[in-house]
Amino acid sequence: MSDFLYGINPAFEAIRAGRRSMIRLYLSQGSEQNPRLKKLAQVAEKYQVPMEFVDKALLFDFCQTREHQGCVLETGPFPYTPFAELLGEKRLLLLDNIEDPHNVGAIARTAEALGWRNMLLPRRGCPLLLPSVVKAAAGACEFLQVSVNCASNQYVKIALEEGYSVVSLDGAGPIPLEDIRDKQLDKLLLVVGGENSGVSQFILNHSSHIAAIRQSGKINSLNASVAAALALYLLA
Repeated sequence: MSDFLYGINPAFEAIRAGRRSMIRLYLSQGSEQNPRLKKLAQVAEKYQVPMEFVDKALLFDFCQTREHQGCVLETGPFPYTPFAELLGEKRLLLLDNIEDPHNVGAIARTAEALGWRNMLLPRRGCPLLLPSVVKAAAGACEFLQVSVNCASNQYVKIALEEGYSVVSLDGAGPIPLEDIRDKQLDKLLLVVGGENSGVSQFILNHSSHIAAIRQSGKINSLNASVAAALALYLLA
């Protein structure tokens, strides 16, 4: 079954990453005058991706959104990585109870930029790497190793058995995130929860550390992707 990735950056990065099978790049008619689309076409030609110029209405039919920026890339599915192959990596990121595709994409984009190459998504309760997630990530998730093998609780159990320190973000956490950074943990699994549910109680109960981001403003919560970005930066 095909994925229809939309947007210039997602298409460009998917082609550049070369991890998916490339079926066809669809460009809007007249896009030869758009410098970014022209560059995308040159990259597709370099990587021998078939191209076709089509009406914008067909682009909408492919992706069901007007956010396509004049291009849709038809590909094979994203190649997920078995969790067993990620064990041993120094840094793992687990998203727990994050339901918004835009948050998942934004976190993936930050993770890739800061060198966190390994992301764990639970089988249920979190979007997989859908085209909307790839768009929100500006294509950065194409360079990540992503596992969808387990439920969140199973990831944590296995990581603890493998010697990881499990650090969960929680607004009421007793330890400032900076203190976790100072511990210089060797193998770390960072757990980020959703804005509504947060990290599940089971994971909090089994965490090595529950860390909070110190705040001094009048609003007592952060967007999940912003909280994740701060933690990813401090603990990289």
